[in-house]
Amino acid sequence: MRRWLDWADFGARIVFFAVAPFFVFVMAAFFPVSATLVNLGLCLGVVAFADVVRAGSKRFPIVSKVLTGPLDFERYYRNHPPKPFAYYIFYPLLFPYWLSNDSARREFLLYKTVNLLSLGLLVGTTVYEYFVYFRPQLGVRECLIILFVTALFELVVVMTMLMPLATSLIKYRLASHRARLVTLVVVGACSVALAIVAIEKRRDPVVSWSARERVLLRTKADKAHARAATISAAKAAWAAIPKHETDIDADGKVEGEPLEAARAALAKFYKADEAQAFDGWVSHTKRGNPGVLVLYVESRGKKKPPIFVALERSGKEVRDPKKLPKGALDGMKLAADDVLALEL
Repeated sequence: MRRWLDWADFGARIVFFAVAPFFVFVMAAFFPVSATLVNLGLCLGVVAFADVVRAGSKRFPIVSKVLTGPLDFERYYRNHPPKPFAYYIFYPLLFPYWLSNDSARREFLLYKTVNLLSLGLLVGTTVYEYFVYFRPQLGVRECLIILFVTALFELVVVMTMLMPLATSLIKYRLASHRARLVTLVVVGACSVALAIVAIEKRRDPVVSWSARERVLLRTKADKAHARAATISAAKAAWAAIPKHETDIDADGKVEGEPLEAARAALAKFYKADEAQAFDGWVSHTKRGNPGVLVLYVESRGKKKPPIFVALERSGKEVRDPKKLPKGALDGMKLAADDVLALEL
């Protein structure tokens, strides 16, 4: 029975390694969790090469000072082997236990190095971003809200994704189960490779959650200039379309030079990464139909409707979203009979 449970545990870890790295790396493209991944990777590296690191720290004391957190990481798990896999899968739900139990609490505090260093880097980059990406329309309040959400996301990722991954590798490394260790590493590497392929095959550039939030907040903060910028961008796209008609996909999606011209115009009001959040769609011109070009930031539910501007080839603006072609509505992920839009 114990043997079957052991194989079931190993099978569950394989499934997790097939899914979790994909999710983490895709999310890393939208949230700044790269520092957390690097810090945890350093901890795992110290575990994998513990003998070399310990020998180096005796010869070069500065090594032990630089790697204090990772060395504590390795020392704890050498003396306290990781618990069953299910424990880490349901770890967030067990917080009363690991706050009251001394050993469990010590394990939780091991990850403070990963979290605190990542949080420090996050705070530092947020201060930089405040002056570069938030001002002048957005203030400290909006910046702190985005910082809080990002920090919370990092903590959740560490507890729900990275802890099960890390403890699985540590378990088999300390138990000298090389075959299982190699299997998990290979599965995890394939998962990461699939995530990279999925990101690279996207039709649109990766735009961070922070940039999308800033688009919405900046538009609300200065609607007059936002509207002027989007209309100017739509005109720039229309001007480029006759020379680059091949950049219009069969489904009407605007790509290439017309979209780049629109984003360049948008960057006069929005920040450069915010301009990347805008997409374009144009109706195919028919006799008697001047065609409509729509620049938009897709919706994320009714509470965050799309930002859009619609302009006919003649320069006439279409203000009523219910008069937009269905293709534009599909692009903005709205149903034709339930349209909401942020007024510009």
